[in-house]
Amino acid sequence: MRRDFQMPDIGEGIAEVEIIEWHIGLGDQIQPDQIVATIQTDKSVVEMPTPLGGTVVFLGAEAGDLLAVGSVLIAVEAEGEVTAEVPPGAGLASASSLAHTSEARLGARDAVAESTSRAEEPSSIRVKAAPSVRRLAAERGVDLAAIRATGPGGRVTREDVLGAGAGSTAGAPADSGAQDEPDRASGARRPAVPSASDEDDEHVPLRGLRRQIAKKMVESWRTVPHIIDYREVDASRLIDVRHAFREARPEYAGVLTYLPLFVKITAIALGRHPLMNASFDEEASEYVLHRRIHIGIATATSDGLLVPVVRDADRKSTLELAVELGELVEMARTRKASLEQLTGGTYTVNNLGSIGASMGTPIIRTPEVGITGFGRITDRVVARDGVPVVRPIMMLSSVGDHRLLDGDTLGSFTATLVQLLENPDELLAELA
Repeated sequence: MRRDFQMPDIGEGIAEVEIIEWHIGLGDQIQPDQIVATIQTDKSVVEMPTPLGGTVVFLGAEAGDLLAVGSVLIAVEAEGEVTAEVPPGAGLASASSLAHTSEARLGARDAVAESTSRAEEPSSIRVKAAPSVRRLAAERGVDLAAIRATGPGGRVTREDVLGAGAGSTAGAPADSGAQDEPDRASGARRPAVPSASDEDDEHVPLRGLRRQIAKKMVESWRTVPHIIDYREVDASRLIDVRHAFREARPEYAGVLTYLPLFVKITAIALGRHPLMNASFDEEASEYVLHRRIHIGIATATSDGLLVPVVRDADRKSTLELAVELGELVEMARTRKASLEQLTGGTYTVNNLGSIGASMGTPIIRTPEVGITGFGRITDRVVARDGVPVVRPIMMLSSVGDHRLLDGDTLGSFTATLVQLLENPDELLAELA
């Protein structure tokens, strides 16, 4: 008897997930609690186990596809009950419950096509291959069982089929549409039509964290009216305070960057301007004033931007923040940060100077209503009492949601930030 395992809500309030990688294939024997797939949400990457055991007869989507929460992730049949083909009705039922995206529908059709074509491929029933690879093999007249598999776990890849079909007169012609079909299962890049210079462009699928970032940023930019306040900050005394901290506690010198000072000063400023530490709920037509200050840190990773969160930043010393930030940023960069560490922020800080940028325009992370970007500190000639002098200057980019914040509100908050950054020695009791 077929048993389905539906994609559960893993506690993030998400509507869909992306299948990053399958660790099993059709025809594989699996055990209860075995990891069957790696999935991506807009917050984290999760290894997904299943409570089912038996022979895999259905995969709800291919790698790179989106799958709605509540849709069938996999289906198995218990030992001794496996049939030669997946029941077509079951495949169709699963297809109808998939997310309403072109990728998910294609994955569903592939799975259904697989169930109806197995009778025509008796020699390949036990061969490990994605549905799109099986379809390509059928179109080219290639016997999957006769191919030497080079994929992980003995899986036949699209390249294996193309290589086997290259010398076969029974296969499809070289200009067949099947040859140009992108391999969604592997997320492979496909070449475009050669240009006049014989150099191929690349069509790179938007996958994983990058796709989630794109979706989030477009949503924010389209729905939030951003207002921006740019200020210059004389960082002379900030540099002195950081130097004093590192001299007093040399064992923390490695983590006492400017970031802990930025976070602490931002937390103090948010305490003085509570409207900046809010969330905007458009559907309920209300905003929430947060009593606690949880600051997210925009962190560049090899896969894209992640934002680990420092909780109660206003209640922690600069040294405590330095240690915690060092750990959080490292965990984010290695994609080991937990869901709790990546959620719950009430305001975001972006250290633009860490990537060498003097100035930028950060985008608000909804439902938050503000974000601040701290630029690189550089020596510049400025006027002091009518005299040109060289000072270490930092550009500040303070961004607010104009639906809640007016220019005077954002300006007052930004002015407080500048005051604290230029006079941090007056806050030594709070900073320490």
